[in-house]
Amino acid sequence: MAEIFDDYWWLLFPLAFFLAAGWGSFMRYKRTQAKIDLLKTYAASGKEPPADLIASLDKPGDGRADWSDLDGDDDRRDSHGTGSNAFLVILFAGFAAVFAYEGYRGLIGMGEVAYFVALIFVVLSASFFVASFFKRKS
Repeated sequence: MAEIFDDYWWLLFPLAFFLAAGWGSFMRYKRTQAKIDLLKTYAASGKEPPADLIASLDKPGDGRADWSDLDGDDDRRDSHGTGSNAFLVILFAGFAAVFAYEGYRGLIGMGEVAYFVALIFVVLSASFFVASFFKRKS
């Protein structure tokens, strides 16, 4: 069993990415549930809920600004279609560069496997780059 981690240790990167994405999805679900519970509390007390609370349920995101939204203006948000995918493009391109460098220099002895891992990261980076152009505008 330990030999698997010797040969396929690099699979921990995509696994960690999927776990982080799952955790983010779960937390979005919990935030939505909390908003719904708050609406139920308003309804039970006979009060009118704030318009912002109702409007926040209609938004596709969680209402928080991403790193590219400098002033929080919803009209400017994602105006160029990049959104937070730019971070993922840079991250995976950086991983690809590190593994390509390791394949070239042979620092830890991965050999041609490092080029294969770098290729995977290049494909991921390119897919997030292309997806940034098709990101839904809010």
